This record gives sequence, structure tokens and C-alpha cells, in this order.
Amino acid sequence: MNRTGPRELLHSTTSGDAPGTIVDSRCPVLHKRLNTGLFKDLKGLALPADDFVIAGSAPLYIRDLRDEVSDLDVVAGERCWRQAQPLGSLQPAPYGDVLSVGVVERKARPVGPIEVLNAWFPPLFGNVAQLIENAEVVDGLRFLTLQDTYRWKERLGREKDRDDLSRVRRKFPEAPLWWGN
Repeated sequence: MNRTGPRELLHSTTSGDAPGTIVDSRCPVLHKRLNTGLFKDLKGLALPADDFVIAGSAPLYIRDLRDEVSDLDVVAGERCWRQAQPLGSLQPAPYGDVLSVGVVERKARPVGPIEVLNAWFPPLFGNVAQLIENAEVVDGLRFLTLQDTYRWKERLGREKDRDDLSRVRRKFPEAPLWWGN
């Protein structure tokens, strides 16, 4: 999957969850999911959409490879990071030398269901600007690619990640070449 720059994904004019946007030619995006809860909250923060990428399990959720997400991991470029810092409490993220700001906080979560991070597994992905550049753009929001989502979930190997990877492999039994790269 060698390409440069964000790819604005085409979508159908049909309503609801009808498959329309095709990701990697095989996996429809459910646009209806982008008009709910956490995505509305994220849009309400008015962060610069061209300077962040949504990572975590959300790329699987919008592609119907996961039934739900309890939070959004937003990986911020420099401009977005500066704008997000006053929105919540600055804390170290669980992996590596990464910082996070929890916004739209809820009492049950120490960081909040929207977590803005200044990096995403740097040993695996390196530069945030590159993640943003390579992101897939869906309805104006940038998402980590399926390839990159698969890579970090494979690296972490938690039970929930193994479950997600299993769903992806069932969806793509032909084992795309990018798995495990």
C-alpha cells in the first residue's frame, strides 16, 4: 500500500449503513457511525482536522470490523497538540515516551473517552506527520490505515487486540500481504 498523501475516500449517495466507501477495495465504511457520540464530541472540539489522525480501534469500528469503541485515540500533529493541551490534564500515555490529554472526561475514566496524544507508538511508526500524511480521509476525518492498525495491534498482542486481528483475518481470508509487515 504505497501511496503518498491522504486519500479522500469516495462515498455513495445512499443513506444509512449501506456500503459505499470502499477501503482497500474490500471493506466498506459505515458512515452512519461517524455521526454518533464520540465522533460528534471530537468534531465539537474544533481541532484542526488536517493535523490529526484517529487511531486505536476506531478505524476498525467505522469499517464494521468492531462492534463498538469506548474511546477515541487522536494522534495530534504540532498545531493540534498545542490546541488540545488546555482542554484537559496532561499525562504520560501507557506506551513509550508519549504524552496525552484526556478531553471530554468522564468520572469512570482517568483520561477521558477522547484522548489526544502527541505520538503513536514511535518505535513502530516514528513521525506523527507521516501518519497524518498516510491517513485515509473519511468524511473529513483522518483515520489510521488498516495496515497500520493491524501492525500496532499485532505488536501489543493484548487479548482484545488478538480478537480484533482475528476479525480482520476472517474478513480477509486471503491474507493480504500487508499483514504483519
